[in-house]
Amino acid sequence: MSRVVVITGASSGIGLEMARQFAAGGDRVYALARRLPDTGNGPAALAAGDWFNMPLDVTDAEAAHQAVARIVAREGRIDILVQAAGYGLAGSVEAMTPADAAGQIGTNFLGACHLLGPVLACMRARKSGLIIQLGSVAGLLPIPFQACYSASKAALAALTMALANEVRPHGIRCMLVQPGDTRTGFTEARVLSAAEATLPYAERCQRSITRMAADEQKGMPADRMAGLIIRQANRNRPPLVYTPGMFYKLAALLSRVLPRRWVMAVIYALYAR
Repeated sequence: MSRVVVITGASSGIGLEMARQFAAGGDRVYALARRLPDTGNGPAALAAGDWFNMPLDVTDAEAAHQAVARIVAREGRIDILVQAAGYGLAGSVEAMTPADAAGQIGTNFLGACHLLGPVLACMRARKSGLIIQLGSVAGLLPIPFQACYSASKAALAALTMALANEVRPHGIRCMLVQPGDTRTGFTEARVLSAAEATLPYAERCQRSITRMAADEQKGMPADRMAGLIIRQANRNRPPLVYTPGMFYKLAALLSRVLPRRWVMAVIYALYAR
């Protein structure tokens, strides 16, 4: 039986590629994003499955509940929820305004929370389901001049860990994905705090962002990243935490076993010098 897969942030990057690959595999995909093509269904090449576009700003809690209700009314269930909506805020903590922080947390963290309630209720009634949250290695290894982005992903990681134990008796599984550098439109969409240019951090901040952007553009292609995530999602027992790529698996391991001052020194040399 084809699964019903709901994906936020499905207009570009990993979310879009996951939508394409789930649909190509025969699943029924609901692609949710603030801006989507006006064509009703996805590309005709994805005839093996069904693809339905649905506009949604994840920061609108009421709209999120309505979107889930429409999908459940049509399909009767949701088997997989992939939360890929998000963006990056760059700049020093001193330059960050309350509006900057609210926008970043509102999308990357609260946006995920808004869909969880109604989707979990549906999954719990059927005693099955999988929640896939797209976090980041930055949630584990916070990046200078991307502090609020890192914090939003750390919060998402904590949420997922706690949620996994809450829903385990109800047959629902959670998977936190922690990608490293990935070649997507995320780089161009990064937002810089407006006040940054007036502060003494400006030159170091720009070097940090330039280094990060270069690393991202040399990173894993989004379609390959999506394929790796889907392969894990298709396992009988998906991992609770999945960090794609051997380099990032090693970085995650070393961050737990090495002295914190060593880890901080490496991050400083890479992104804060």
